[in-house]
Formats: sequence, C-alpha cells, structure tokens
Amino acid sequence: MNKGLAQKGFSLVDLTMVLVVVALMVGAVIKGQAMISDAKHKRLMNDLQGISAAYFTYFERYNAIPGDDSDNHEWTGIRAGDGDDFIAGDNNHDGTESHEAWQALRHAGLLSGDPGATGDIHLPGNPCDGKYSIGSRHFGARVGHKNYISADNISGSIAELVDMKYDDGVYGKGTIQSDREYTSATVQLFYAL
Repeated sequence: MNKGLAQKGFSLVDLTMVLVVVALMVGAVIKGQAMISDAKHKRLMNDLQGISAAYFTYFERYNAIPGDDSDNHEWTGIRAGDGDDFIAGDNNHDGTESHEAWQALRHAGLLSGDPGATGDIHLPGNPCDGKYSIGSRHFGARVGHKNYISADNISGSIAELVDMKYDDGVYGKGTIQSDREYTSATVQLFYAL
C-alpha cells in the first residue's frame, strides 16, 4: 500500500551536499575578499613608496622640497613656497604649499597627471576610493615634525597591516600613523617622509 506514495523531503545525503556547496561558496568569498584586501595593501604601499621616491628625487634635483621650494622654476601656475622645509596648507586650496607640491612634482616630470589641475581633482586617488595628500605634522617626540604623504578612507585593517609590516604596528607612534585606532572602519594614514 505504501509503494504508491512518493517520498517527501530531503535525505541526509542531500542536506550534506547542500552544506558542502554552501561551505565552498563561503570559502571562495572569504578567499576573494582576502585577495582584494591584499591587493589594496600592496598597491597602497607601492603608491606611498612611489610618491616618496618622487619627493626625494625632487629634493636631490632642486635642493628643495616640492611645494615649499622658494623658486617656482617659472612653471605656469606654481607659486613659490616659503623655504622653511615644511609643506604647509590645505591640499584642496590652490596656492598652498600642499597643493603646489603636487603641481611641482608633475611639472618636474616625477609624477603623472596634469600639472595645471586645481582643487580636489588634482589629488591622486588611492586604492580604497580615497585621495592622497601631502603636508606636515608632528609624529611624536621620537620622530619629530615631518612632511608626510597621507591616504584617507583606508580601512583600519589595511592601515594596520601597513603599519605592522613597515613600522611598529601602533596607530599613534612611529613613522606610519593613523588619525584613530585601527579598529575603526576607516582611517587616515600618515607616512612620514
């Protein structure tokens, strides 16, 4: 009598197969996220080191700091800095040393981009959908006042990875710092020059 009735539901084998497939998918997603994070970390460090190399090449070539250079080298749209060895001002406002640093590096052929660009558009983008900027700040008693490259909108975990790999791993100490703890969703990372 029971032979005519169809079985309903999933067998233990069916459920096991579904769980295996779900586990494989979750594993692939986690691995993919780790690969993306690793790629962003590597690109961030490559960018910081590339901008740093341009900064020091400019210094060697012109015996001055880009943006702070008291000679505008007759480049169109560049204002001379005050020559005090520190890059001052706001990256988003034309005429400040921070803004002029990008234009000087581009006029000198050390960074790509339009040397005549103004406002926020002249700032290079970072791998975390933020921007790079240049300025100066105090890094604490051990490091002192230094010029820096900063990257905003960096995930706390990526910033911590950079700090651990290239400095001391502490967010408020050393030559790599952030504006808040690495447990924050995003931070602004400062890389001393």
